[in-house]
Amino acid sequence: MAYNPEENKNLPGNNPAGQGIPAQPHPDDGATRRIPTPPLSGDAAQGRSARPSPDDGATRRIPTQSRPGGSSAQKKSPQTQPGDSPTQVRPSKPRAGRTSEFAAELDTGDKDFKVNFDFDGKYKDVPDRDRPIRQRRERRTGCLGGMLYAAFVICISLLLASLAWMAATDVLGLSTTDEQIRVDVPHDFTLEYITDMLHEHGLIRYRALFRLYAGFSDAMDRITPGAYYLNKNFDYRALVQGMTPRAGVRAEVMVVIPEGFTLAQIFRTLDYHGVAAEEDLWYAATNHPFRHWFLNDENHPHPPVGDPLRLEGFLFPDTYNFFINEAPIQAINRMLNQFSRRFNEDYRYRAAELNMSIRDIINIAAMVERETGSNEESPRIASVIYNRLASPNFPFLDIDATIVYAIQGTDIPFSVNLDHPFNTRNNPGLPPGPIANPGMASIRAALFPANTPYYFYALNLQGTHNFFRNYDQHRAFVQSDQFGGSAV
Repeated sequence: MAYNPEENKNLPGNNPAGQGIPAQPHPDDGATRRIPTPPLSGDAAQGRSARPSPDDGATRRIPTQSRPGGSSAQKKSPQTQPGDSPTQVRPSKPRAGRTSEFAAELDTGDKDFKVNFDFDGKYKDVPDRDRPIRQRRERRTGCLGGMLYAAFVICISLLLASLAWMAATDVLGLSTTDEQIRVDVPHDFTLEYITDMLHEHGLIRYRALFRLYAGFSDAMDRITPGAYYLNKNFDYRALVQGMTPRAGVRAEVMVVIPEGFTLAQIFRTLDYHGVAAEEDLWYAATNHPFRHWFLNDENHPHPPVGDPLRLEGFLFPDTYNFFINEAPIQAINRMLNQFSRRFNEDYRYRAAELNMSIRDIINIAAMVERETGSNEESPRIASVIYNRLASPNFPFLDIDATIVYAIQGTDIPFSVNLDHPFNTRNNPGLPPGPIANPGMASIRAALFPANTPYYFYALNLQGTHNFFRNYDQHRAFVQSDQFGGSAV
């Protein structure tokens, strides 16, 4: 059948605009209408569905469905009378303009699509489809595999539990012997030193574990230099606390400071017993501003800070219990505090009655201490010193112990002609300072000297002294076979 667009232009259901779109089937019409179908070309011939071309005259039958009721159908199309032949629908003639353009767009023919899209760039990461994709197979371990896995988990758990128990026994100090160990903490200690020291003494087992504990507990801020007694059954906390002054059991040493010792002798003794280093003691005695009342007398000036001999005579000789590795200032303070307690208020009043400073009293007591042979004769030796100080006929004390003090620690030989401020044979009055640290008997002798007419004394064979009023008596004794040594 030839395609005539003019015949099909005014058929019911046709597009009102008359643009050649194929008519739709009438809903109430049971007949079939013919609509143009495009010819198959290209891919359509191979089984694809082709789009209808409005220029093709071929038609196809499409059955129409009947809808119940007739009112709506009457509004859409005229009634079809019985006996009428089926209505034939022909495609409308396409109009010029947009209608022809639309038809041209629908008719693709054998042309290829031109798409501006970079497939290679966008899908470069997509795996090659030519390579076969292996499907992952689900593996099943079975009963034996489950048993092996359970055994592995149990072994790991036991290993971790064993390590935890070993660490706990060390941290808590369990399963160790009851043995006391002395440890020494120096002034320049480090965490590595403390850890190695404790490990070497068998107080800890695991260095890294103790370092970890020390870091969390701020142990380095609490540990204090000194010697301590620690027990092997101490836990980590007790070990750290045991190396502190308050909670720790510090190692002590009993040191006897003899009467008449000088600063140099006392400091060497403390160094020998491990109390403090000699050089540290000298530094503290020279530079530390000790606040004791007898060192800060406004009426009688004391040697200032920086004088290494400023404490000479005031370190009271006694028996002390010092800590091992004790702080030098603390060790010196022990002896200064003991002097402050022993030199009481009565002695201070007595020094004022004699119109002498505390330092002058100690100066005299120190010479008595170095010259006397027994405590019984100390007041008489003190009386000779006071008699000479008060007499214009004897401007020099002529005490050889001051010369010995001046040359201590040097290679200078003893000589009465030594040019030194402490030589009382050629320097009048008292020496510049005490020559020793006197004991209580010599201090009392300096405060309460005997009332005698003596100006001379000389050592006898018994180790004590004979006293004389004048030089002739003294000279005669020195030349006798009863003389026991040098004489004033």
